[in-house]
Amino acid sequence: MTDLKFIDSHSHIHQPWFSSVTIDKIIKDSLDNYVVKIVSCASDPENYEFVLQSSEKSEIEITLGIQPTLADKIGDADVLRDILSNHKLSKNISAIGEIGLDYHWVKDDVLQLKQERLFIDCINLANEFDLPVVIHSRKAETEVLDILEKYAQTAVLLHSYEGNLKEINRSLDLGYIISIPTNVTIRGNRRKVVKRAGLENIILETDSPYCAPVENMFPNTPSSIPVAASKIADLLELDIGEVASATSELSSKFYDFKY
Repeated sequence: MTDLKFIDSHSHIHQPWFSSVTIDKIIKDSLDNYVVKIVSCASDPENYEFVLQSSEKSEIEITLGIQPTLADKIGDADVLRDILSNHKLSKNISAIGEIGLDYHWVKDDVLQLKQERLFIDCINLANEFDLPVVIHSRKAETEVLDILEKYAQTAVLLHSYEGNLKEINRSLDLGYIISIPTNVTIRGNRRKVVKRAGLENIILETDSPYCAPVENMFPNTPSSIPVAASKIADLLELDIGEVASATSELSSKFYDFKY
C-alpha cells in the first residue's frame, strides 16, 4: 500500500475536539496511513480562526461555512464575507461549506425558512468569490437540490449525502459530486449511495470526529480513511488502489489543490 495516496475531503479537526497539539499527531497518524491531505471544515464562526491558523500546515486544506442549525442566530453570510475580504489567510480557503439545510434537527417552519435564506446568501457569496460549495442536506435532500439548481454557479460537493436513487441521479445530472463518510463500513444507506453514484462521482471523508468506521469509536480521525476505501473497493469489486486514485484525483480537482 506504500504507493497509495488518500484524501480526507471533509473533517472537523478543531476545538473543542482537537487542539493545536493533537492536530500534529493527527497529521502524523494520517501520513502513516497514507492520508496525505486533510480538508478541515469550520462551520461555526467560533472556530474560524483556529481552522484558518491550521491551514498554514501543508497537509491541511480548509473550508469555512455556516451550519444551517445556526440560522436562527446568524441570518446572513456577512461574517464569512468579512473573512474572505480581509483575513490574511483568506487565500487558503478552498471552499464555502458546510452550508445547506437541516430538517432533521430543525422542524419549525419559520426556522427552516431562515435556513433557506442563509443558504442562498452563502451560495451567492461562493458565486461572488468563485469558490465551490460543500453542502449539508440532512432530511432535506430534494429541497437542497432545488435551491442549488436555481442559485449555485460553482462546483458542488454533497457532503455525507443520503439521497434516494432519484435524488442521486438528479445530483449527478447537475454535475455534483458526493462524499462518502467512513461509517460506510457499518451503514447500509451509505453503501447504497456508493453503488448508486459509482466510483467516478464519489470522494472520501471522515466527518471527523463523527462517522467512525466502527461502533462506539470517538473521536474518529482522518487516519481511518483507508478502512472506508477498502470497504468501497469490496462493494464495487475494485482494487483499493483504484479507489485511492479516483477519489483523490476528484477531491484535488474539486478543491483545486495538489497532493
